[in-house]
Amino acid sequence: MILELKIKNFLSFKNEVSINFEATNDKTLEDYYVTTQNDGTRILKMSMIYGANASGKSNLISAFEFLNDFLGHIPGEKESGTGFIPFMFGDSSKKPGSFELTFYAGGLKYKYKLSLDANTVYEEKMHIYPGTQPALIFKRYYDKNNNISKIDFGSKIKISDQAVEAIQLKTLKNTSVLAAYKQVNVSIPEIELVLEWVSLQFLNEINPYTDLTNFSDNTIKQNSDIRAKALEFLREADFNISNIDFKDRIKKLPDEVINMLNTIPLSQEEKEQIRKDKSIRIEETYFTHKVLNEGKEERYMLPAERQSKGTMRYYGLTGPFFHAMKFDAFMLVDEIGSALHPLLVMHFLKEFLKKSKKAQLLFTTHNMSLLNEKDILRKDAIWFTEKQPDGASDLYSLADFSFRKDLSFFNAYKLGKFGAVPEL
Repeated sequence: MILELKIKNFLSFKNEVSINFEATNDKTLEDYYVTTQNDGTRILKMSMIYGANASGKSNLISAFEFLNDFLGHIPGEKESGTGFIPFMFGDSSKKPGSFELTFYAGGLKYKYKLSLDANTVYEEKMHIYPGTQPALIFKRYYDKNNNISKIDFGSKIKISDQAVEAIQLKTLKNTSVLAAYKQVNVSIPEIELVLEWVSLQFLNEINPYTDLTNFSDNTIKQNSDIRAKALEFLREADFNISNIDFKDRIKKLPDEVINMLNTIPLSQEEKEQIRKDKSIRIEETYFTHKVLNEGKEERYMLPAERQSKGTMRYYGLTGPFFHAMKFDAFMLVDEIGSALHPLLVMHFLKEFLKKSKKAQLLFTTHNMSLLNEKDILRKDAIWFTEKQPDGASDLYSLADFSFRKDLSFFNAYKLGKFGAVPEL
């Protein structure tokens, strides 16, 4: 689970901001909303972000996504850059940015720090908390004179000098230590836990343009129980759907596509077969619709492209949802209400809180009606982004405000009491 992320000089976050998932002393919806770690830390299962357009909501999601990608990404060459983008207004564009991620993997608390610019990692540290005090796993710093990265491992990390040298050789100036470690035949349990967490429990961002169909298809095909659960979800979006099937179809290919086969990553044998058949076998997703026609029950199968956008969006969310439940994963959704009825969004959020043991959900939304739903709301789970006069984003929590218990969050936000609304 993620406890906290601090960001500085990344995209619209010029000054350091922090989003923290640690629950306050508030006991509202305690059993429903809060999970407790081995060290007694109480962490929220869900948080939501409100704010005007261009206030930084999506950039906060992008900060998590950047770390997710950077931790395991192996660049093709050392001059390809880090992918980092600073705050572009003023002197900040020439300065490095920083991240600090505190999370739990394998029941243990970790803290990861990173300082970099678009070309170079200047500092990278990771600590583990076997008790109340942190223990160093590694510290990486940039030797400017020799244009190389150097790594020191903690005194309690069992690793040979040869392994340290091998990892250091793979740690290019644009590469994380974790990505370098993956390329070396060595095993450090403290790092293995983190890599497993990144792979299974730190999910990629979902935005309104993310195609989730294949992910959900594969999840459902591998697990019949998840198929049944996905159908329950789908019936909330379209009550006529009674089954999901996958069928092969032969698709004829035009000559211009066949002539481009050399640019497609297929084996030579597969390419020759396609040239011979002038077609390709593809698998399509079909949904069975059960309808009543003059009192008689009838069933029809329709392919995915004939379903509504809302149905397919909801179907697409089933794969990540059940993956998060199975692996206690951290799930990121930008604009969770995209193509969905507000009641479906409510259903999704309630199901997440109800079914999650240690899975987490962070989402952005413009749906103010959620602020009327007191059965999914805690003050410390509601966050706001607001653009400052210099173009930078500020980030703060509803828990920072003091007000009477019976205050309507919806009305107060609508009236601008918390800020983070468009100036019209």
